[in-house]
Amino acid sequence: MLESRAAAGGPPCGLDGAVAQLGERRVRNAKVEGSIPFRSTSHPLTPPAKVLVTPEIRAFEYALGLFSVLIGLAVADVANSFHRLARGTGPVVWDPLALLSALYALCLTVGMWFDLWGVRHFAETRHFFFYLWMLADLFVLFLLAAASLPDTPGESGDLREHYARGRRYFWTLVLIFQVSYLLNGLYFVGPVLWQHFSYRAASMLLVNMVLPCLLALVLLLSRSRRLHYIGLVVLFVLLAFHYAPYKIN
Repeated sequence: MLESRAAAGGPPCGLDGAVAQLGERRVRNAKVEGSIPFRSTSHPLTPPAKVLVTPEIRAFEYALGLFSVLIGLAVADVANSFHRLARGTGPVVWDPLALLSALYALCLTVGMWFDLWGVRHFAETRHFFFYLWMLADLFVLFLLAAASLPDTPGESGDLREHYARGRRYFWTLVLIFQVSYLLNGLYFVGPVLWQHFSYRAASMLLVNMVLPCLLALVLLLSRSRRLHYIGLVVLFVLLAFHYAPYKIN
């Protein structure tokens, strides 16, 4: 947490303390949450803190409207595509790899909703160019979700063939998103790491942001279905490792 302290009530340490100092400098009249702002909301073991609804938070709630539209479109696209495949009259050849890729796109999209909650207190998120950057990330996520499954069974009833034909496009979008995500994380946490280096913070950046980029690149270049299965399982584990302890409150 940006505000979390040691259990005994001592001063902040490691990543939490370093990022908390950054939050204190960057945020006015607001309390900040999250261990690393991206992919973080609040940990269930952290005591609830009273957060005032400041004008800055209300401004971000206004900005959140367009973000929610893109996230909703991405989720709806995956759901509609799966519904057409399941209820269509044409023959469908199901493929677990294609379904796993669609599920991964869906999880990334939902994860971004948690990320937006985690950075709502930062004044930088209300700047015009950062807003455009976030819109671009969400647009890539929408394309990613749209590419994961065919729009109609008639387009490609064979999901294995669909995945083989769209593999490079799909993983190119994943790579673009993950690289942009890494840059966002460095934007928030980089100054803290530079001033107060922490092995814990560096390891979290490596696991949550760098490794997904490397895996996306490997899957983009590889045609091995076995490697793609392994890569997707690892990506799901990384998502679960990061998101499972957190909640919106």
